[in-house]
Amino acid sequence: MRNVPTELLRALVAVVDLKGYTRAGERLGRTQPAISYQLRRLQEIVGVPLFRRVDGASQLTERGELVAHYARRILALNDELLLRLASSYTNGKLRIGMPNDYADHLLPRFLQGFAFKRRQAGFDVVCDISEKLLAGLRDHAFDLVVAMTSDGPSGGAYMSWRESLSWVGLPRACAPKRAEIPIVAYPEGCVYRRHMLAAMQRTGRSFQIVYTSPSLAGIEAAVRSGFGITALATRVIPPKLQPLSRRLGLPGLADVSVGVYLRNDRKPAELETPAACFAKLFMNPRSRVA
Repeated sequence: MRNVPTELLRALVAVVDLKGYTRAGERLGRTQPAISYQLRRLQEIVGVPLFRRVDGASQLTERGELVAHYARRILALNDELLLRLASSYTNGKLRIGMPNDYADHLLPRFLQGFAFKRRQAGFDVVCDISEKLLAGLRDHAFDLVVAMTSDGPSGGAYMSWRESLSWVGLPRACAPKRAEIPIVAYPEGCVYRRHMLAAMQRTGRSFQIVYTSPSLAGIEAAVRSGFGITALATRVIPPKLQPLSRRLGLPGLADVSVGVYLRNDRKPAELETPAACFAKLFMNPRSRVA
């Protein structure tokens, strides 16, 4: 009897949902050639063609639709099993690290949907810049980390995707008459800070870092007061802050890579369940953990 590895089914579903190999690879933390190889392997195992070319685009064949349908059912059961077995690690606390803004945006829904339904679970959560979080993960200070990187995911990402950045602040803070653009930033080493300064330097704009804070609350207070502008991931901008219009002439910001990373010396089954919960919230921002 042949068996179909779930990672091959997950690759198929990602390609179908995201309509492309590259974007599927970004979600799953793999390269485009790796996704292509996985789909070739899946096709070899099931023994039927999964895609066909129609007007230059790839579409599922009739049997490919059937495989995708069963793939979703199998993955749903797989993920449900991991959730039901979550008690395998709940005798101790799960140590989580993530940036401030992601914690504010997603952590409450994670706790509502995961921790409160499994009250024996305990959590230690630390918010810091991604550089320090990844260093802590390497030193086994964390079990699970959500972190940003500039040039693609760091090695060993459980899942990764691209995030766009936006300038945030009051329009008067970057009025043309100002000689220097005032920048509000997290401490040195922050990916947001790095991208802001790179954008300014690339376009020759004059700037000055006028305020530095390790907390999102401090960043938000400075920006709301008009003290300066900052950059944040577009989809986690706090409700009280607004992105600045491109008509203000601010330089474009490069995307960042966001990944979920797991401690490598613990059993995968102990961490994949909460990692999958975080990934679900990131991929579907309005969803809650079931």
